[in-house]
Amino acid sequence: MIKNNIINLKSSQTILMYAALIAAVAFGLVMISTYLQRHISGVYQQAGDAVGEGEQK
Repeated sequence: MIKNNIINLKSSQTILMYAALIAAVAFGLVMISTYLQRHISGVYQQAGDAVGEGEQK
């Protein structure tokens, strides 16, 4: 009985570790996505400022 409990505990711990890993990867992807969106927006802003000399209509 103790052996079965240890096996179940290890299995549960493995599942929790994989869940934490997946959550960390998902968080990282969201952060990278946000960074890239802001970076690309900034590049377009600089290009527009260079062409339009900073004018906004």
